[in-house]
Amino acid sequence: MDRIQIIVIAAGVAMLIGWLWTAPAAPPPASPQTADSTLGESGLPTASKTPEAASVDPAPVQGTASKINAETVVLRNDQLELAMTNEGPKLTSVKLFDFHQSLDDDSPLELVTQQQLGVMEILFGRGVFEQLAGQRSEITARETRRVELTQTVSGMRIVRELSLDETGYGAQLRVRLENRTDDVLRPQFQVALYGTDNGRTGFGNYSVAALGVDGIERQAIKGAHDPGFFAFGGVDPLFPPVDWVSVESQYFMIVVIPKNREEASASVQAAGVDTGVALLSYPAFEVPAGSYVERFYDLYIGPKQRDVVTAYSAEVDAPLLPAVDTGWSWIRGLVALFSALLKWTYTNVVSNYGVAIILLTILLRLITFPLTQRSMKSMKRLQVIAPEMKTLQEKYKDDKGKLQEEMMALYKRKGMNPLSAMGGGCLPMIIQMPFLVSLFFALQGTIELRHAPFMFWINDLSTPETLFSVAGLPIRVLPLLMGASMVLQQKMTPNPSADPQQKQMMMWMSVVFIFLFYQFPSGLVLYWFVSNVLGILQQTWVNRSGTTPAKA
Repeated sequence: MDRIQIIVIAAGVAMLIGWLWTAPAAPPPASPQTADSTLGESGLPTASKTPEAASVDPAPVQGTASKINAETVVLRNDQLELAMTNEGPKLTSVKLFDFHQSLDDDSPLELVTQQQLGVMEILFGRGVFEQLAGQRSEITARETRRVELTQTVSGMRIVRELSLDETGYGAQLRVRLENRTDDVLRPQFQVALYGTDNGRTGFGNYSVAALGVDGIERQAIKGAHDPGFFAFGGVDPLFPPVDWVSVESQYFMIVVIPKNREEASASVQAAGVDTGVALLSYPAFEVPAGSYVERFYDLYIGPKQRDVVTAYSAEVDAPLLPAVDTGWSWIRGLVALFSALLKWTYTNVVSNYGVAIILLTILLRLITFPLTQRSMKSMKRLQVIAPEMKTLQEKYKDDKGKLQEEMMALYKRKGMNPLSAMGGGCLPMIIQMPFLVSLFFALQGTIELRHAPFMFWINDLSTPETLFSVAGLPIRVLPLLMGASMVLQQKMTPNPSADPQQKQMMMWMSVVFIFLFYQFPSGLVLYWFVSNVLGILQQTWVNRSGTTPAKA
């Protein structure tokens, strides 16, 4: 690789690392218009009246939390198990039956990382509603796939109902507030999703997110509320409409979808050290005495599998695919193509994702072969005329204009394209960068690689491999082989300038790449290593072909 190629690759990798480490965030939501209630004569949103609400005694009804035992209700279907506690109440456990906790633990995958905080809580704003947080709810309905919890505090009756679909990863949430007081209440319905990175989650790219009109706002959970350089920063809230909020990782997500998205706002923000919250809010509005109001939400709780998410998106008419998409918008078509090719290869050619990655890497090198071949031949030709170029540079070192003229004459005599000679050889590398980056994102976002073995000690292509450890330091063979292949390819690549500083820079870059890739998933490192090996074979062929300028 020449200097320009090295810089291009380094820039591409730097952009990838930057994309993985940074993402915009958003603070608390604004108060837009109301949700699914009707407008009264005053123009303010009012609530529907029911015989039950109209007939209750308007005198305040005190809660009975001290008489209610703490309980947890477990809901199940064929894919999910949810645990809802009546303290809060909040969702304290989310398990996926089809996914294991780890290679060493085949229990169902748990998505809740901090049980005390939970992962979902329903809030009603400040003021009189803050007393709800200290009250236990009565479990007024309990079924296999449905639970209803009721609080009665100071004349307010709050009903929270959570139900699972009969099959799959869907759920529904209904929240009802009845005003049994003599006063007008002004609640603000909110659903909060929490995520905590306790260092043992095993979740990559763990974040809170929301989808608004300008796209997804994401904030990494790691480092939340940390005063360091990468601390949470304040950004604008997401104003209506908001399609959903989520707490998500590289492969899984919990998404809350409001029924009335046109009235919903959202924020993603810190909720403590290494804890983030995605807050979905309806605006505050008036609920007259003797009235009630309800809000409805859909939930998706499951893997980021494109076919599964697509089916659920159609079912609830919500745009969930942006949460699954990886990479920049201008390459997502290629990312989806490579991901589909990877899965197709696994299903139809070889049932080993490591081998599928190798085959896809070979395919990519074949597609870009004409471009890389041109680049290598260009560098080979430059090496042939390097002595004459050096002579001219020494002869006309004090006359830049004459040097340029003589260099152009040399290119013409040798039948070389001046653009190619002056660095045009890097153009093929620039052209193939979208392919390389797209495959990078395809490997990063393919959930099927989770816990997928390759061979020998490489038993999970979604995580860094470790052969053994020395004094706690993991020894990882693939990154070391990749670094060695970079050094070898560098030594084989013609270097017309023979600049010692350039050689030293490229050597250090190989070392830097080893450190960068040491924490990368083994599937990604495998791809890069195989690509380097194929590049070495191609460079060997070019070097032995005796490529020379068209004219002597």
